Amino acid sequence: MGLEHVIAAVMVGGLVLYVLGGGADFGGGVWDLLASGPRKEAQRALIERSIGPIWEANHVWFIFVFVLFFSAFPPAFATLTTALFTPLTLYAMGLVMRGSAFTFRHYESDAVRRRRFGALFSAASIGCPFILGAMGAALVRERPLSLELDLFVVAGGLFLLALVAALAATYLAVAAKDEAVREDFRRRAIVSLVVAGVASWVALAVAGDVAPLLVERVGLGLPAVAGTLFGVLAVAMQVTRRFRAARLVVGALASTVVIGWAVAKGEVLVWGEHTLASSRAHPATLQVLVIASALAAVLVLPSLALLFSVFSRRAAKA
Repeated sequence: MGLEHVIAAVMVGGLVLYVLGGGADFGGGVWDLLASGPRKEAQRALIERSIGPIWEANHVWFIFVFVLFFSAFPPAFATLTTALFTPLTLYAMGLVMRGSAFTFRHYESDAVRRRRFGALFSAASIGCPFILGAMGAALVRERPLSLELDLFVVAGGLFLLALVAALAATYLAVAAKDEAVREDFRRRAIVSLVVAGVASWVALAVAGDVAPLLVERVGLGLPAVAGTLFGVLAVAMQVTRRFRAARLVVGALASTVVIGWAVAKGEVLVWGEHTLASSRAHPATLQVLVIASALAAVLVLPSLALLFSVFSRRAAKA
């Protein structure tokens, strides 16, 4: 195993953390839009209280993976960002608009403008994970890279959207103090897990024509079995109201999805053009990146753990 494999593993780890944190952040925006019933304001208040203090930290991982990719595999980075320029630009714009709208809504006193900022926040929260999932599906198709919208790509986008909604609903069910609000998010977690399961099997059903390696490496192997098992367990934990156990299981499900996606890609970064070996940077550059990643892990991970701990304790006292 060369240094390029170490960097690739670090990037996959960063993506796992991004889905677990940033994905739940997106999911909060989905449920903000879909807040309904007599407790809709209580639902939105819980979402804002839960993601408000730490939402920016969640998206650090996207930047981390992006910079590692650019530095470690520049030819593949150039090809990917050129082919997917439009969705990547829309994704970046969505991140900026989403964060701005979230902040402006919090401090806006006019009710009409608050609703408009809320609509923008929710629209970006839905669009960003769909785009990310669609790009992920496009990257495992065995054809020249593009974001041609076929059923496989659309299913990939819908799957990730449902998955982040399930993550958020599961986290919010744990955070809720009001039993009625907790019950609202429990039901939503179950529905979104079922939708994610359906979308994943639709994607696998049509993958044989566009991504046969995905079927071979994931659909018939351990990742699909583990993902299905975690999905069923997550639903079972919600049905039996074991909320903290459900949080662990749905986190394991999201992690399995990212790792399974990486297994499906294998050595290939861009199908037919770039592999880990063919596009790697100079060995000296890779060495520096490995050292920098190790130092970042030592410094950043404990800091983020402290950040989450502080705000979790503050939320518990609120």
